[in-house]
Amino acid sequence: MSVSYTCTHCGVTLKTPKRVQVGKTVPCPKCGQTFVPEPEEEASSGGAGVLKLADEPKKPAPPLAPVKRPIDDDDDEDAASVKRGYGVVGETEEEKQRIEDNKPKFTDVQDKFKKSARGPAMSLLVMPSNLLTLEGLITGVAGLGMFMYGVWPLIFNDAPPGEEETEEAIIYMMLGMVTFLWGGMVCFCASQMQELGSYPWALVGSIMGIVPLLIGIYGIVMLQNPKVKAGFEEVEGALDEDEEEDGGDDDDENDDDDDDEEPKRGKKGGREKARNR
Repeated sequence: MSVSYTCTHCGVTLKTPKRVQVGKTVPCPKCGQTFVPEPEEEASSGGAGVLKLADEPKKPAPPLAPVKRPIDDDDDEDAASVKRGYGVVGETEEEKQRIEDNKPKFTDVQDKFKKSARGPAMSLLVMPSNLLTLEGLITGVAGLGMFMYGVWPLIFNDAPPGEEETEEAIIYMMLGMVTFLWGGMVCFCASQMQELGSYPWALVGSIMGIVPLLIGIYGIVMLQNPKVKAGFEEVEGALDEDEEEDGGDDDDENDDDDDDEEPKRGKKGGREKARNR
């Protein structure tokens, strides 16, 4: 039902769907002044000079209280279990045995691959090869000193040396050269021993290392070790395989060259026959 009110200032009839509270002032939409409305007879339809008051803004409804959801426990625990607390569950003997059986075993994988003998051999020859190298350097320096001792009176002498002095100087020079070469040879053989390059050269260096410091005896003893011999044999076998592979590659290249030359020869023969015709 609609209720009509008349403005006391301009006389305009105002229409509102709801009754205004008693004593409440209403602003007139035409003249803009406020007045206290007095209800009149209800009007079925609005005519000229009838204005409709704007509906009062509805108060927003109070927000609903959030509904508390029950907490979902992943673990189905009751109050008694929570009071008791937590503890560590021990594994049974069957579970332990099952774990041991399911553990990965690497022994089968290790047995499939052959262990290299180079590592143990090189570790055994580190000390003797280093000692032989040191002995070779000392021997070389001693030989160089002997050579300088022999050549010194021949060069730095005011008076010409006599025959005996010359012969003595030549002897020292020769001994110095031999000693220097001896030390260089020992160093070379020591490097072959350390790198497992050649067993014969390593043995020769050990024999030469007996003079003058007897270090070569240690090298000879270590070269007789079966692990050391296995290391040298493995290196020599690897070198032989590499040489065979290189030879096979060379043969393949030669075959390819021959195959390329055959068509060329056929073309040359065809040209010569054409010329003869």
